[in-house]
Amino acid sequence: MDTSDAHLLVLSQQDNGLAFRQLYDRHWKRLYLFSLKLLKDETEAKDVVQEVFFTLWSKRKELQIKDTKAYLFATTKYRCLESLRRKRLDTTFLDKAHAFLGENNVEKEIHFKETQNTLAKRIELLPSKTRQIFKMSRYDELTNKEIAYQLNISTKTVEYHITQSIKQLRGTVLVS
Repeated sequence: MDTSDAHLLVLSQQDNGLAFRQLYDRHWKRLYLFSLKLLKDETEAKDVVQEVFFTLWSKRKELQIKDTKAYLFATTKYRCLESLRRKRLDTTFLDKAHAFLGENNVEKEIHFKETQNTLAKRIELLPSKTRQIFKMSRYDELTNKEIAYQLNISTKTVEYHITQSIKQLRGTVLVS
């Protein structure tokens, strides 16, 4: 019996793991190939698709999805772009660090990577809205005005969240 994506999604929202597995099996390969085309890295492409399905399962009762296939591809595209941005920022950050270090000092580089990992973990611990605004500002390189417009909030609110995130993160970098 060929069940529609919409029906499988409804069943998944009712905690039907088999229906979710059918949805996964139906779309996994196409999403993987789509991610691979964008990321050019097999492991990263698999990770992105796994994240998409993990999020779909964990938020299945909250999400209001009208077109499952469109949702899956849009979410996969967003995750791929996020991954590419993160990789670009990491590369830029590492290049600047190498220039700063000048020589190949292993101890300094290990400390730098540990600090970078600590910072990334602490960013994930920020309150949801603060984290979102911080990432939009620092990773997506949006202005406060652009962020305010996209989130339908005031620029003062954006400034507040960025200030709070920097205060919390600054303590992290100094402590580690």
